[in-house]
Amino acid sequence: MQKTSFNNFKVLNEDQDRKKFNQFSKKEKRNIVDINILLNRVKLEKKMEIKRKIISFSLTSLLLSLFGIIVLYVK
Repeated sequence: MQKTSFNNFKVLNEDQDRKKFNQFSKKEKRNIVDINILLNRVKLEKKMEIKRKIISFSLTSLLLSLFGIIVLYVK
């Protein structure tokens, strides 16, 4: 039998509150984490970051050199 209480014209259902509390108390299953996989991921991210930096530096230097060549030919 459900217990209901009326307070300021609102119905409070105590059984529903208990069900909500029980949902939060469940623990999730823990996953096993391999440290080698994490370290390899970090190494790969560092390599990709270095590649991006080299590409961006080379593109900016190429654009600056092309701009300099265009300025020399215009004068």
